[in-house]
Amino acid sequence: MENTAVDPVWAGFQQLGFIRYTGMESVEYRPGRNVVQIAPKPEHLNHNGDLHAAILFGLAETAAMGASVSGIVDLMGETFIVARDGRIEYLARAKGDAGPIRATAELSDEVLRQARADIQAQVPVELAVTVDLTDNTGKSVAAATFTAVLRPRRK
Repeated sequence: MENTAVDPVWAGFQQLGFIRYTGMESVEYRPGRNVVQIAPKPEHLNHNGDLHAAILFGLAETAAMGASVSGIVDLMGETFIVARDGRIEYLARAKGDAGPIRATAELSDEVLRQARADIQAQVPVELAVTVDLTDNTGKSVAAATFTAVLRPRRK
C-alpha cells in the first residue's frame, strides 16, 4: 500500500461499521488520490452474483471523500466534511468473482491547493470528485461523481 497520510484518514474510516462490514481496504492514498477496494463476499452480492449496487455506491463514496480530504489531513480537526450528493452510472456487471473491485478518486494539484487555501481562510469548499470503479481486469464497471462539502467546524 502506498501512502503518505493514510494512517489518520484510514484509521477513521475503519471505525465506521459500513467499512468494517464491507471489508474495504486502502490500496493507495496520497494527496489528490485515494484508491480503495473490496473483495466481494457472498453477503455483498445481489441475486445475479454481482456486487450489490449499494456496496458499489459506498465504495465510490469512500474513495471520493478520502480524496477530498487528502490535501488537508492536518486541518481535518478544524473542518466539517460531508458528502452533499452523489451520482453513479453502472457501466457493466461487477461480477462477484471479478473482484477485488477497486474505486479510484483523483483531484488535481490545483484543486487541492485551492481547497487548502480556502479551508485555511475559513471559506467553505465544495469539490466535485469523480470516481472510476474497475474489476480485477481493469474494466470500468461504474463511474461516479460526488460533491464533497468542507467547511470550518462551528464552534
